[in-house]
Amino acid sequence: MASGQIEYQGKLLEARQSDWKDEFILLLLSAPIVMLSWAVFSDDPTAMEKMQLFFEYFSKLPFWYQTIFVGVIASVYGLKATDLIKRK
Repeated sequence: MASGQIEYQGKLLEARQSDWKDEFILLLLSAPIVMLSWAVFSDDPTAMEKMQLFFEYFSKLPFWYQTIFVGVIASVYGLKATDLIKRK
């Protein structure tokens, strides 16, 4: 039984290493930060206005969508989304 559990854990680790979801979520979360830093450092007023508009619209999304978004990201990284939502 112990060797079966060890083999199973090894298979889980192998599957986790070839998983691309974490990298996709990281890219998804990093994109607005990269765009924001480019808008600030490029001194392009149009880019900064568009970034402000993006964050304004994003903050106006319904709470249920924000909760789902946070829950998906938290589940990918193994965090408890309920703890994050309760703090808000």
